[in-house]
Amino acid sequence: MNNVRASWWLAGCAAAAALCGCRSAPTRIFTLAPATPISHIDVYHAPALRVDTLSLPAGWDRIEILKPSAAGTLQISDFDHWAAPLSQIARQALSEDLDLRLPPGDVIYPRLPKPKVALGVNVDILEFDIVASEASMHASWTIVPSGDAEGAKRSAAQLRSSMSSGDPAAVAHAWSDLLGKLADRIAADASSFNMP
Repeated sequence: MNNVRASWWLAGCAAAAALCGCRSAPTRIFTLAPATPISHIDVYHAPALRVDTLSLPAGWDRIEILKPSAAGTLQISDFDHWAAPLSQIARQALSEDLDLRLPPGDVIYPRLPKPKVALGVNVDILEFDIVASEASMHASWTIVPSGDAEGAKRSAAQLRSSMSSGDPAAVAHAWSDLLGKLADRIAADASSFNMP
């Protein structure tokens, strides 16, 4: 009987030790950084602009980061999260990117009121994909002059960025890089709204 009790006691100790050794991995938090502009627009005669809306593909609009798996599909990374919902930080990052490309004072940040004369920018990221060592983004955007929906300028682009790996940091870098390339296109389009 003592041997049975001793065996149960040892088994219990081993289970407790195993449970003590089991810890979940710490959650890592990522955000988006402004990307270096291809060029800066020094002469800009259009009204100031604000990114009014930015929408993402439904699969990406989550707090968890998606990363490529060995099978070539995207999987949810349980312990790697965005600092805020991706649509929110992408809109903020795009605004910062535009601020780097346009003269001071010509970008109105999302949470600030928009003057009546300002341009509104609406962005729809239709697709964001990672295949092998490349990320791609298909985006469409509309720049709307104040009170003139008929005068809106609509554009779309397929953008690409190379990736060194498929880890969450590389995914965040790819998002940052592609939003910067998108900002290059939007800034060029906005500058075509020349005002006297």
